[in-house]
Amino acid sequence: MKNSKQSNLKRDTIDPVCGMQIDSDSFSATYNDKTYHFCSQGCKDKFKAEIDHFDKNNQYDLIIIGAGPAGLTAAVYASVMRLHTFLISKDLGGQAIDSAKIKNYMGFDFITGPELVDKFKAQFLHRHYLEHVMDEVTRINPKDGDYEIITRNKSSYLARAVIIATGMKRRKLGIPGEQRLLRRGVSHSALQDTSIFAGRHIVVVGGGNSGVQTARGLLQSGCNVTLVEKANITADPSELEILAMNPDFEILDRHDLTEIYGQDKVEGVEVQSLEDMHNRKITCNGVFIQIGLIPNTEFCIDLLELNDRGEIKIKPDCSTNAQGVFACGDVTTVFGKRIIIASGEGAKAALNAKKYLERMKDTIK
Repeated sequence: MKNSKQSNLKRDTIDPVCGMQIDSDSFSATYNDKTYHFCSQGCKDKFKAEIDHFDKNNQYDLIIIGAGPAGLTAAVYASVMRLHTFLISKDLGGQAIDSAKIKNYMGFDFITGPELVDKFKAQFLHRHYLEHVMDEVTRINPKDGDYEIITRNKSSYLARAVIIATGMKRRKLGIPGEQRLLRRGVSHSALQDTSIFAGRHIVVVGGGNSGVQTARGLLQSGCNVTLVEKANITADPSELEILAMNPDFEILDRHDLTEIYGQDKVEGVEVQSLEDMHNRKITCNGVFIQIGLIPNTEFCIDLLELNDRGEIKIKPDCSTNAQGVFACGDVTTVFGKRIIIASGEGAKAALNAKKYLERMKDTIK
């Protein structure tokens, strides 16, 4: 086996160990005349050590589910504590990558979501590497005192302890055209190259801070913006006052978006006034949906106790009602949905998972 460099990677280049999409040829190797690319030195070393099967044993002391700020912090702490740990997540970074402005995260007066996520990735992949795979957990089954983790790709893993840090996903409207025109003018993410919409009419759905900040970014790119909110506007009044002075900005509160229409791209929307039930069509080129988040807990509803919002109920030490299962970050009932709080909770969950594993080891002895 030898190192290999390749200047141009295909967009679909995938790490054969963890399944992550690769955009750099910094870590590569050639085996049987075929070149493989990896996300990190850790995955490359694992490939070299176990070329034929990549550790099919799949048994670990700790499995971390989710790789946003909470999950990645838990992973770094697990690595430092030398726990035999495996991380499973659909992506690295979670919702943090959609944050246009992150203020007062310790060490930074200001940093963007993608910049912070890049730092998270570098710390996890290159300085505190853990085995990981890009997949989605669909079920957790108690099994002889341990936990069996089943994934979307039908893989199975066994762990003595589990940390759930799956965060939240964007709430959808559930109206005609929303899914069909997704990424064809419909977006649930606020962070985009808004310059591509310059001079066009965009509808933003959601009257909270996320919706208003999205509207502000679009206006700065020269867009005409209509903000639609089903109830009352809840964004910071100071932000709203600035936008209200812009002649290219319109607010439709007490209005419901009922349809997004267009053939191959967004061409307009239909809204309904909740006061007189009058319907109105608005011609537009894009729809940004910013109506909040819901926790990713579908895979553990039969195992863990949830509140009426679907969040995992936790104690101050991140433990749950299931022995050996811990949860942290936005997926839980912890106060304050903030990146800095999620990171701290991730550290706390990892520390408590270590204590639990030590207790279990003493019990076995």
